[in-house]
Amino acid sequence: MKIEKIKGFRDHYPDDMEIRNYFLNKITSAAENFGYGRIDFPSLEPLDLYRLKSGTELVNQTFSFTDKGGREVTMIPEATPSTMRLLTARKDLPKPVRWYSVPKVWRYEEPQEGRFREHYQFNADMFGLDSAETDAEIVGLASTILDSIGLSGIYEININDRFLMEYILKDLGVQDVSGAFSIIDKFKKIDKKSFILSFEGIGAKDDEIKKILSLLGEKVDIDNLEKRVKKVVKNYDDIKSRIDRIKKTFDLIKLYTESQINYDFSIVRGLSYYTGMVFEAFDIKGELRAILGGGRYDDLSKLFIEEQIPAVGFAIGDAVIELLLKRQDLWMRRDKKESYYICNISSGDDDYIVKIASRIRSINKIAIIDMTHRKLASQMKTASGFDYAIIIGEKEVEENALTVKNMKISEQSTVGYDDFLLRLRNKSE
Repeated sequence: MKIEKIKGFRDHYPDDMEIRNYFLNKITSAAENFGYGRIDFPSLEPLDLYRLKSGTELVNQTFSFTDKGGREVTMIPEATPSTMRLLTARKDLPKPVRWYSVPKVWRYEEPQEGRFREHYQFNADMFGLDSAETDAEIVGLASTILDSIGLSGIYEININDRFLMEYILKDLGVQDVSGAFSIIDKFKKIDKKSFILSFEGIGAKDDEIKKILSLLGEKVDIDNLEKRVKKVVKNYDDIKSRIDRIKKTFDLIKLYTESQINYDFSIVRGLSYYTGMVFEAFDIKGELRAILGGGRYDDLSKLFIEEQIPAVGFAIGDAVIELLLKRQDLWMRRDKKESYYICNISSGDDDYIVKIASRIRSINKIAIIDMTHRKLASQMKTASGFDYAIIIGEKEVEENALTVKNMKISEQSTVGYDDFLLRLRNKSE
């Protein structure tokens, strides 16, 4: 019986995992440089955690079941609820709190390009402050990450503000703001007629719909945001302070990256818990799904405790990042460890060979011992994919020496064991 992997899931062989780990290490290193500390949490959580926080749509996409204790549980579809659970369980954490995580997450969605039912997801969140500076830092971290993995100039970040959008919708007379956000979230996925019909379905009038469409039609330069808002609202002065905060946020973000930053009224992020700034990054050619997304969610802590804890964060899935890096010919590791392949043609002095391999590994280099007992030519063929081949025969064992061949330039020499260790130490300093 042939058993194949389940639809929507991926196998990862060492070659791909090596590259994937390289980029994940670049991403986590950038987060740590901003002062974010790593957390982790279970892959299985109570299903009620997502009923409370995300509503029916996300719950319908979960891999959930009733466990042997009769509890409704789910494989985590995202990281934010678990992160908030950790945060609210501790009263002693000095604010602001900066955390990141890299879990696997699971969603029962239709697989497509850049989307799988299981993927790695990097998450970064800051808790305890609500300001333009913190909003700018979280977007700045996102852009710094993309720049650090070679995507500078290849992406753009589109930003909106749910607080501003809610004010505009209410000022226009839209009663069902939550329904309006759900429709706006689909703006780029449905045709104009369907969009209008959807708004009519929540009771919006023709004039209201026209003004909403005028906002969503194109990205806005931040210098024109004030003018654009004044055209659609009756009471601009009530929202002016929010516009000033958004403009300050943009000014600060531009200090983090030279990539394009746009104001885009169509970015609302589908989940209902967002309360302020929301953002997504896309490839500038517009060929792929969002590279990353996030925003401010100041009220989510109230699902766990009575206290409101300001919060802002974002998530990056590995699938779209991998796709984009491959299209840019960047899906490769660029700082691979120096590697040694030890060819064993002695009569069986394994102690000496293992001692050599152990010393190489002790300074964080790769050492593999050939255990096949093949002829030297066959062992050297395998060694061709390494930086160095080390040949150990009867002579080398007797003389406490090694024959070392640089596989890149085909230079070979025999050196004493102590001299070899000295060279290794000098290389690692």
